[in-house]
Amino acid sequence: MKQTCVLSAAALVCFCGCAPHHGSPSQEGVTVFVSILPQKYFVDRISGGLVTCLVMVPPGTNEHSYEPHPAQMSLLSHAKAYFAIGLEFEGPWIPKFASMAKGIRMVHTDSLVEKIASTDADEPRSAPSSESGRPAAGLDPHIWLSPALVRQQAATIAAALEEIDTLHAAAYRANFVSFLRGIDSLDRRLRAILRCDSGEGVARRKTFLVFHPTWGYFAKDYCLRQVAIEVEGKEPSPRMMKSILDTARFYKIRTVFVQPEFSRTSAEVIAHEIGAGVLDADALAYDWKDNLLYVAQKIAEQ
Repeated sequence: MKQTCVLSAAALVCFCGCAPHHGSPSQEGVTVFVSILPQKYFVDRISGGLVTCLVMVPPGTNEHSYEPHPAQMSLLSHAKAYFAIGLEFEGPWIPKFASMAKGIRMVHTDSLVEKIASTDADEPRSAPSSESGRPAAGLDPHIWLSPALVRQQAATIAAALEEIDTLHAAAYRANFVSFLRGIDSLDRRLRAILRCDSGEGVARRKTFLVFHPTWGYFAKDYCLRQVAIEVEGKEPSPRMMKSILDTARFYKIRTVFVQPEFSRTSAEVIAHEIGAGVLDADALAYDWKDNLLYVAQKIAEQ
C-alpha cells in the first residue's frame, strides 16, 4: 500500500511537470521545483520549455498545510533550484529541502514583495518576508494573484534561471520581457472588466464574498473589497456569521466564491441565507491569466 502511494505521488509530480512547453529541452536537463501550479505557469513562460518544472503541491490540495511525499523528496534531489513563494508549509520544509538536495538553489520569489496583512487588504503594506524561508506571521501569502506583484516574482525567476543555465540566458531574458508585456495587457483587461480606472470603480468599490481570504491583493489592485467567511483558518462564530450576513445583504452580494480545496459548508449556509449561488474560484489554477480574467468577469457580473 505504501509503495503504491509513493508511486502515485511520483506520477502526480511528473504529470504536473509535463504541461506543454515551447522550445527545445536543454541538453543539461535543467529541472526546477515550485510550490504551486501558478508558479509553474510563470516558469514555463519564462523558460520557454528549456526547463522542466515540477510542482510540490498537487491540484486540489491545501497549499498552506501541505506535507511533501517521499517520492517528491527524491525528485527534488535532482533539481537545480526550488522557487519558494512564502507559503506556510515552506517554513519547516525549506531547510529540509536544502539539506537533502545538496547544491540546490533556494530562490525566494517573494523576497522583494511587500505584503499586506492577511485579514485586511486595505492595511498598509509591511516589510518583505525574511530570506529564511519562514513567512512573516500575519501576512497574506497569496502574492501570485496580483499581476503587479507577479512582475516582481518573474524578475526573480528570470534572474535565477539565467544564472543556473547561462547557455540559454538570452532566451530567458527575451521570454521574460515578453511575459511582462503579457502581464501589462492582462492588467489593462482586468481594469476594463472591473471598471477600476473609472471614477465609479474607484469611488464605489464592488464587494465580493469569499470563503478563504485568498483574493486580498487582487482586491487591492482592482478597486474591490474582499469579505472573507474564514478568518485565520477558523470557521466563523455565530456573531461573525451574523456580521457576514449583514454585510452580504447590505452590498447585495449574489455569489459566494470558494476554493476547491476548502469546505463549502459555511459558504453554502451563507449563500442560502442571502439567496446567493456558490461558485468555484480556484486560486491555484495553472492557467493563471485566463483564471484571473474568469474571476474578474464573475465578480463584475454580480
